[in-house]
Amino acid sequence: MRAVRVHNLRKVIYSQNITCDITIGSHIDNVFALSRGPGHTLYLFHFTSRKHSTDPLEKPTVTNGVKHAGDDHINGVVTHGQQKPANWVDVRDEFLGKPHRRLRVITIGAGFSGLTLANKIQRTHKLDDVIEHVIYEKNPEIGGTWYENRYPGVMCDVPAHIYTFVDIPNPEWSHYYATGAEIQQYLKKVTKEYNLDRDVQFNSEVKSAIWDEDRAIWKVQVLKGGELVDDWCHVLLNGSGVLNFRAVIANWQDNFDFSGKRVAVVGNGSSGIQIVPEMQKVASKMVNFIRSKAWISAPFAEDFSKAPGGNPAYTADEQANFRANPEKLKDLRHKLIHVQNTFYSALIEGAPTNLEAMKAVKNLMYERLGGNQELIEKLVPEWSLGCRRLTPGTGYLECLKQDNAELVDDGITEITETGIRTKDGKHREFDAIIMATGFDVSFKPRWQQLGRKGRSLTDEWKDEPTSYFSLAVSGQPNYFMFMGPAGPVGHGSLTSAIDWTADYVLKWLVKMSREDIKSFEVKAQVQQDWSVWGDELMKRTVWSSGCRSWYKNGKVDGKVTALYPGSILHYKDMVENIRGEDFDIDYWSKNRWRFLGNGFTQLEVENGDLGYYVPC
Repeated sequence: MRAVRVHNLRKVIYSQNITCDITIGSHIDNVFALSRGPGHTLYLFHFTSRKHSTDPLEKPTVTNGVKHAGDDHINGVVTHGQQKPANWVDVRDEFLGKPHRRLRVITIGAGFSGLTLANKIQRTHKLDDVIEHVIYEKNPEIGGTWYENRYPGVMCDVPAHIYTFVDIPNPEWSHYYATGAEIQQYLKKVTKEYNLDRDVQFNSEVKSAIWDEDRAIWKVQVLKGGELVDDWCHVLLNGSGVLNFRAVIANWQDNFDFSGKRVAVVGNGSSGIQIVPEMQKVASKMVNFIRSKAWISAPFAEDFSKAPGGNPAYTADEQANFRANPEKLKDLRHKLIHVQNTFYSALIEGAPTNLEAMKAVKNLMYERLGGNQELIEKLVPEWSLGCRRLTPGTGYLECLKQDNAELVDDGITEITETGIRTKDGKHREFDAIIMATGFDVSFKPRWQQLGRKGRSLTDEWKDEPTSYFSLAVSGQPNYFMFMGPAGPVGHGSLTSAIDWTADYVLKWLVKMSREDIKSFEVKAQVQQDWSVWGDELMKRTVWSSGCRSWYKNGKVDGKVTALYPGSILHYKDMVENIRGEDFDIDYWSKNRWRFLGNGFTQLEVENGDLGYYVPC
């Protein structure tokens, strides 16, 4: 028999005292023991167990715990023969909004998203009493994309000082842009310092998540050590990331020596243009196969980078100054993010800022290519600047002018045992072929996910992924995503958007716990309305113009599904608060207002300052 903590003991006495023995069964939230003694004495004892989040909630059976047909005295209330309303509940002897249960939350992935949420639960918001957090990470380390992508030249194309946890700056960045290895080092350092891997289970791959309507939980299966393990949660979070390569580049073999080899690099997206300069330095012959032109820009916020087209180092004195003067570092970060956040105005099709920027970048590319007309014709686009992700491409243009480099824009027809054949019939032999052909941005989960009424998220997104502000999906209750379809990844710093998303999620989790919410799900019509509005706004942007990009899942004329159609600050304003009217919400109680409690606030119960609202 399980021990049950007593929170309230109420007695309704009509005559003399008697005693009553009570047997309490396990897994019962509300136990009411009634006993009649001499003189029709009625005793009511109200017990409420403090259920741990490791016990899935049982489906409620009878409202208020006990049903007594024909009794006028229920829960100590005399009805005088009047029938109670169907939504009648007893008053909880608790202050307004006291958390009613600890939520079990599973996050998939221990990259920036999962670690940001862990940082907020454990450190900044201190919500361990409300949330039991579990992070399943399929890899043996934290880091996500920065652990998986270790190819030569990998770096972030956002200035390093604004690619951090927003409240944990790093004065130690060695260069204006950070390499993947340095970002991974930063993540590991912060994780160790703040114990952010406390709730991470490594080498644990989620294989399925199935919604249980009766208990309002996700039943989750995890592959650990070759065995499937069953788990569950009230709320499921997808923090696995969208930028996962569909090609072999994500499984780079560190021990392969490219020195003196004939190397082919297929692709000139963000990753391809990072790999090409590194291969050109060591290969006897490096050939870059492309199918699209690309705008190669100066460093973002170049006023602070000192060298257009380069990646300048921070000196030891600068790093020491940042350590000694946090306000100086904050000022730099403020200026960098301000410049980043101005870019949206240049992403409006035909806007003067876009035309001016396109002219400037074109001139810069001509200059960096040294007037090489063949390279200019193959590389400089006619379509609008920003249609594909704008990339600084440190050293990319310059390396293509070298004698051991070649740029090929004829389509590939065949990859043979010894090389690559193109549409013109020419066959080139290679010792190594690097496929940097882009990301899988279908957004479909890499596990089976069945929501309400067995709705498969993979099936529903097979043609076109849709969402609610990249956060939630109709048909998938108690489910959130970090940077799902239509996320704010077109400009600005991704880590800022991840931070805002984590805050939004935590507002929902606190609301669930305080208000005894069983489930929430974005309304289908709301999601559809949002999608239609977003598609219309997207038409104004360069992202919809005629280029092949991963924003459209590799299509030229496809629909832009990957990006939020407004600015990153527009997104921030929209997720600042919960729009409850956009969701269908179910409660555990038959009366949604039961969480109002006994009429007192927490401040009153804890003898706080009750005149706090006097302004002056």
